[in-house]
Amino acid sequence: MSNVLKLIIVCCAVLSLCCVQATSPPQFLKDINGYRSACKSIGWEPKQDCGMYNVVAFHANLIPHLNNVTPNTTIKFGNVQLNTGNSYDPNTGIFTAPEDGVYSFAWSFLSKVGGTVYVAAVIDNADHVHTCIQDQQSKFISTSGHLLHELKEGSRVWLRTFHVAATFIHGSYYSYFSGSKINSL
Repeated sequence: MSNVLKLIIVCCAVLSLCCVQATSPPQFLKDINGYRSACKSIGWEPKQDCGMYNVVAFHANLIPHLNNVTPNTTIKFGNVQLNTGNSYDPNTGIFTAPEDGVYSFAWSFLSKVGGTVYVAAVIDNADHVHTCIQDQQSKFISTSGHLLHELKEGSRVWLRTFHVAATFIHGSYYSYFSGSKINSL
């Protein structure tokens, strides 16, 4: 096959990818595999395949209600609903970054009347975000937090109480900790 023909095929494939209409997932996979086959037949292959990106994500809920939790206590979210990449350890409550990247973490806590809860998001023993509920007055109220941070492989992230004892944190689906890698470095 001539180089001109090869170039035309590659250009058509690239243009098709740029202008792809919304299709069903099975049709999309069929289209992508067709483009890959065309590229392979002319001796061109991408350096990194889409499937090679490692997904790192977790979401865990608090199982029991927590009462009078002393300051500097790591909160362990034992009801793990998602742990792709197995980087969150429900036994310790700690997420360990499997690779360098930018990571996003979110959490939420529910407390009850009179509840006081101070929570810190910690990376490698240093506080990065504080959230709190102090002497709250409604029947139930929640607070949430978010942390976006560049981590190195092996960095550890967790949530802990601070300042004063956490009087009450509601368990079940009301209190959770989630995280995911959003970009590799």
